[in-house]
Amino acid sequence: MKTIRSLERGLCVLKILDEHTGLTLAELAARTNLAKPTLMRILLTLEESGMTWKAIGDGRYRRCLRASGKSRLDERAYRIAEVAAPHLDVLQRTVIWPSDLLIYRNYRLELVETSRRQSNLGLFPYRIGFRINMFLSAPGRAWLAFCSERDRDRIIAHAQSHPELNPRSHAVLYGELEAILAATRKLGYASRDPLFGGTDRDISEFDDGLDAIAVPIMDGKRILACMNLVWPRKYRLKEKIVRAHIKDLKAAADAIAESVKAM
Repeated sequence: MKTIRSLERGLCVLKILDEHTGLTLAELAARTNLAKPTLMRILLTLEESGMTWKAIGDGRYRRCLRASGKSRLDERAYRIAEVAAPHLDVLQRTVIWPSDLLIYRNYRLELVETSRRQSNLGLFPYRIGFRINMFLSAPGRAWLAFCSERDRDRIIAHAQSHPELNPRSHAVLYGELEAILAATRKLGYASRDPLFGGTDRDISEFDDGLDAIAVPIMDGKRILACMNLVWPRKYRLKEKIVRAHIKDLKAAADAIAESVKAM
């Protein structure tokens, strides 16, 4: 009895995706020895069947976690990114400006999905896996404002024993943080520090030229992740963006939270 060749190819693709955290089309083609048109048809079929998904941030294909049955802690990030990607895409199409999705891991927020590529605005493209400053970034401040008191104390204690490289972080941590977090809770969103250039280096050494606001993604009182809206700082659009789009940003965060709970 003959086997079904197309099914064998699809199972081969799934097996390879199970062995990696994300592969480009070219990488998959090299590993499967399949022509790209054939591989694209297989991936489209698998995606429509809920077996695979393509991240909008880095264009890599990944196995849907609900289909793979895996439960490793690190894959929590991809579980959230998987269900969040369509919401980030819709939000970017609605408000023009792109968003990043970040989860907390080991005292930092980590970028797990982004719609910057979709925006075609040429904004600085941080890679998936980039770890961001907790005290100066908008998502970091949103996390600190809305996480549990115990988790916040742990993050602060770690920063005090492992000093941040960015000198602005030190000033915020020891002099301004309490007021910043209180204002964040009152407003319902966090703002990027105006002296933050995007990395652990001082803004005089590196500046991505961006500004941002961010909100938490909540499951009741438990924070799941944070997401932002980013735009070029030179346009001075913060007040306008808050007025026009904070409701859109919060609605997307709520939709992502509901999608995570439904998985």
